[in-house]
Amino acid sequence: MRKLCILLMLFIFCGCAYSETRARFLFIGDIMVHDQQLDAAKHKDGTYDFSPSFRRIKPLFNDTFLVGNLETVFAGTGKKLRYAGFPFFNTPDIFTENLSNDLGVDLLTLANNHIFDRGSAGARRTTEVLDSADLNWLGLGLDDIPSNDAVILDNNGIRAAFINHSYGSNEWPKSSDVHLNTISDINITQSMARAKSLSPDIIIALFHWGNEYHYKPNVHQKKAAERAFNEGAALVVGTHPHVLQPVEVRIESDDSVKAVAWSLGNFVSFQRTRPRERSIIFSAEFVKDDNGSTRLAGLGIVPLYVVAPGSKRTEVTYAGTNETLLKSLDFEGLSKSQVNNVRSIGRSVIEFLGARKDFDGYGFNILWTEESPDIFPKSKRKSPM
Repeated sequence: MRKLCILLMLFIFCGCAYSETRARFLFIGDIMVHDQQLDAAKHKDGTYDFSPSFRRIKPLFNDTFLVGNLETVFAGTGKKLRYAGFPFFNTPDIFTENLSNDLGVDLLTLANNHIFDRGSAGARRTTEVLDSADLNWLGLGLDDIPSNDAVILDNNGIRAAFINHSYGSNEWPKSSDVHLNTISDINITQSMARAKSLSPDIIIALFHWGNEYHYKPNVHQKKAAERAFNEGAALVVGTHPHVLQPVEVRIESDDSVKAVAWSLGNFVSFQRTRPRERSIIFSAEFVKDDNGSTRLAGLGIVPLYVVAPGSKRTEVTYAGTNETLLKSLDFEGLSKSQVNNVRSIGRSVIEFLGARKDFDGYGFNILWTEESPDIFPKSKRKSPM
């Protein structure tokens, strides 16, 4: 009996000693609201509802940690202000409910080229609307938030610090009370220092960069990513080109693994020119052991396609082939030919990114996993078309 108790205690001790904490982070690309989307969402009584845009994919975001790039502002109306799409975006505040309730967004990046579409006042009001909706944001300095700041958020016991920078802005306001985090060696180093001061388990850099509609990263993207990696970032995720760019995985000299998703494309928009209507959900899973060491354990994707069943309405749709996910998602109203077209587009996205045809435990196509660390994503196409 004594030996049995000792063995049981050893089993419990060993089991606890090798326990691990796991957390998945999901990332989506540019969240845009064009004029057609505004028209489709507007009711006769003047209210807005954007939820039809996300009704087909809501189950993909259940109980997840989600980061997206908000490429519009909440500047309100009045004083010559109105809701509008490109080139000077301004979206109704109610859209925050869709971001929160339909998608479950945890963090929005504001360092992008459209944040000053309605001046510094519009940018400031955007932060206030997001604060009221309990949506975390990053990328601007104002009031007691310094430029090149970082935020830290907990995801299932893993503390992730985020930094966010943009190559610049389409408009620069006359007022200097709101500061945009821009990409430079000095600014990235400053943000990374602030991220480290928060004692995170990992640091994730979120950049708005690159050439629009180009399928490969440019030299400026590569330089910024290298700076972030050298300063300690574990993952770099990019937006702005409005099309997909590859995902790269690298093994460092100390055997640590780092990855960069150069561009996630448009998550939702009314850009209908191919391939601006296709994107991904990018998944990164991290594992923390009992010693507090955290590592990248797996990368995956879900291909997405924005269908336009009406002349103005857009609906983000799953474009993959996982049978379990297909059963849980909504394809009602799409013809057989439309569904076949969506799946064909999904295959082109998977081939462009070099993802595997097999899936992880969540139904995402595998890009890389520590179980087979020498198999890296390798593109089979020159573009995601």
